[in-house]
Amino acid sequence: MRHGSGYPGVTVALVTPLTDDGDVAEEDVGRLVASVRPYVDALLPALSTGEGWALTDRQWHGMVAATAGHAAGLPVLAGIQRPTTEQAVARARTAAGLGAAAVVAPTPYGPDVTQEEMYRHYETLGREGGLPVVVYHEREVSGNDLRPDTLLRICALPSVVAVKDSAGDPAATRELVAARPGVPVLQGLEHLLPATEGVDGQVTALANVEPALCAALHTGPVSDHTAALAAACARHGLDRPDWYRALKSELCRRGVLTTERTTGTGGAP
Repeated sequence: MRHGSGYPGVTVALVTPLTDDGDVAEEDVGRLVASVRPYVDALLPALSTGEGWALTDRQWHGMVAATAGHAAGLPVLAGIQRPTTEQAVARARTAAGLGAAAVVAPTPYGPDVTQEEMYRHYETLGREGGLPVVVYHEREVSGNDLRPDTLLRICALPSVVAVKDSAGDPAATRELVAARPGVPVLQGLEHLLPATEGVDGQVTALANVEPALCAALHTGPVSDHTAALAAACARHGLDRPDWYRALKSELCRRGVLTTERTTGTGGAP
């Protein structure tokens, strides 16, 4: 890999614990991180599982800071879900100051964003944001999609260290891996792990509640754990549009979180 390790292995896309007043519950963050730490290789606060699209600046800052404060040596990859390059760069600079090791960000929002604008977005974010960049390849948040040729161009940028592939097309993921993009390709949807065994790692919501299973899926072979994976995805409601609510409910039941509060904005855009 050209750009170093690029965070292969298991990265947990953390939920955002909130108090009844809507602030980040720092003690809950500490318990959550402690519960997953033995099994994961990196921590990702404030992306989609963390309701990143809906967090206020205060909540986003609080979650990234709390995660970094409890990381105990694990790298923190700060999620950024903002509609413009300028806003993404501003949050990246803040994340750098909070101790994040990298940022994870989608393209700018909107179906009219061109492929060249997507490329320039990542080029600018890497150059001006102050941190390495993991490309968040998805459709639901940004409302657009990177073409394979554009994604490969982006992977060649010196600041790009990995791709979190959450676009939902396992054939396209396998093609990306086969193209040898020069950076790790990380599966962002746990239920697609059996169909993309060639990936370098995973960035998954399931690791909030089943970190040992996620670690076993990474060390593989995935086929040994396919039934357990399917059962866990169903049990924890990961096919729901508000999957993070189900995760918070389970974590609250276990005593990891003290409230099930969410931002109250419904499912991801």
